[in-house]
Amino acid sequence: SAGTGRTGCYIVLDVMLDMAECEGVVDIYNCVKTLCSRRINMIQTEEQYIFIHDAILEACLCGETSIPASEFKPTYKEMVRIEPQSNSSQLREEFQTLNSVTPHLDVEECSIALLPRNRDRNRSMDVLPPDRCLPFLISVDGDSNNYINAALTD
Repeated sequence: SAGTGRTGCYIVLDVMLDMAECEGVVDIYNCVKTLCSRRINMIQTEEQYIFIHDAILEACLCGETSIPASEFKPTYKEMVRIEPQSNSSQLREEFQTLNSVTPHLDVEECSIALLPRNRDRNRSMDVLPPDRCLPFLISVDGDSNNYINAALTD
């Protein structure tokens, strides 16, 4: 791949984030349609189109979250302060928002972790790696079970 689809995703995200900030709306469909009418395959896959929606949703819900390193300590102290009215903190609310935009795995996506021979290798049944991200292990001691509760990431 020459990276056309990835480049298209980047362009759409840039345009939509500007549009969201300036106009308070986004129009992903028409942006992609216009982009693809000017250059074929700018968005090549359904996964890229879904990714654009997910990324815009996260940006709109989470907003700007960067903190200058020099201001981190006082900002963090403010973020953990419990508000009496809501009995919550900014940090807790950010975490809840993050969880709302994080995709949750279906049980079927973790079938290898759920095999009876692998259950004892999981620290917690609440934290399982998806099958598509499992590392491939080679055992030197002849153990035929190469499962480990871990996930490969880019």
